[in-house]
Amino acid sequence: MDDPNSLLAWYLKVIASQKDALWKVCKTVVADAYFSKKPFVDGLIALGFNLISRFRSDVRLRYLYDGPKTGKRGRPKVYGDRVDIRNLDMNAFVSEDITSDDKVVTLYSAVVWSAGLKRKVKVVIVDCLEPGRKTQERKVFFSTDTSMSARDIMDIYRTRFQIEYLYRDAKQFTGLAHCQSRKRESLDFAFNMSLSSVNVARAFARSCGVHLSVSNVKTLIHNADMIQRFIRMSGKHPHRLLNTNDFKELLYYGVSDAA
Repeated sequence: MDDPNSLLAWYLKVIASQKDALWKVCKTVVADAYFSKKPFVDGLIALGFNLISRFRSDVRLRYLYDGPKTGKRGRPKVYGDRVDIRNLDMNAFVSEDITSDDKVVTLYSAVVWSAGLKRKVKVVIVDCLEPGRKTQERKVFFSTDTSMSARDIMDIYRTRFQIEYLYRDAKQFTGLAHCQSRKRESLDFAFNMSLSSVNVARAFARSCGVHLSVSNVKTLIHNADMIQRFIRMSGKHPHRLLNTNDFKELLYYGVSDAA
């Protein structure tokens, strides 16, 4: 890498230091569009990993040429025309419909040449429909492993957001950044407890048969405690209220279902 002190170089150093442990888990790294740069991709592949990421909308891609040889002198033709992501050549791309969040999404995939990465990649192009917008955005995801299926590329890329949600909820609700200790052991314990609490909250929501955010789980537990307090203060037998149809309405007051 040209700049050994850059942020990308630092990330590569971290991955290299944990290479053996990471290999036991997975040899695929998932990152956002910031990491879709040649120095990072080259360094990652040199370490034995593949990358799943996203290109910018102005990415330069070219079709692979598989036509007849001209018989002329010189290097054979390798690349075809430039890929227009708004007007795909369906002779090269394959379309596949999948269901995501109760919506049917069409994936367009092909192996093409990336001018920026200077290598073949498997791209998956998706229409990200947003109601109310006149111009809909089309996003380009890719994998350096050209043998991967389009569905696997999308499913693996979407796992990145689950990690972001985990840290977001830990910061907002379980005190991830609240520990003021300077001891490594204390910080390690605090971070693990914070992140584990988020997972426990999510497991609790799933055990109730619903998909709730941590905020809604917090509201749900608060409502349950308030209902029990009302019962105790009113002097009524708890089971009389617990068996009524109003209990669920009180319990889920202010709670919205979330993915």
